Amino acid sequence: MIRTKSIYAEPDSDDGLRVLVTRFHPRGVKKERYDVWCRDLAPSRDLLKRYKEGTVRWNEFLGMLRSELRGNGDSKRLIRDLNAKSRTQNITILCYEKSGMPCHRHMIKRMVENPRMRSYTWDGDSD
Repeated sequence: MIRTKSIYAEPDSDDGLRVLVTRFHPRGVKKERYDVWCRDLAPSRDLLKRYKEGTVRWNEFLGMLRSELRGNGDSKRLIRDLNAKSRTQNITILCYEKSGMPCHRHMIKRMVENPRMRSYTWDGDSD
């Protein structure tokens, strides 16, 4: 099973492999709160800045992130590796967005669930 969660939410025994997908390390979060930090599955510094400034809307942000991930061999490898691991253990994809909406971790979850899928859209699901 693949889940998503805020890094600030309490770890659960069912979380399995806890994968942090942020560009920057969350303030006040100890390394014990996650198992692996995959910066290559996070938006670039520039894309994050543009989204936070409001020059890029959410759906545009997701499309740009999708392009960034597809153009990065390390991201593709990480997605395939996480997909393979998810067949034998639970995986929880973590980000620092507390409410879970909007957050790119949902798109990352879908990509890990189906690495060959061509399109990933935001459907407003939550954790």
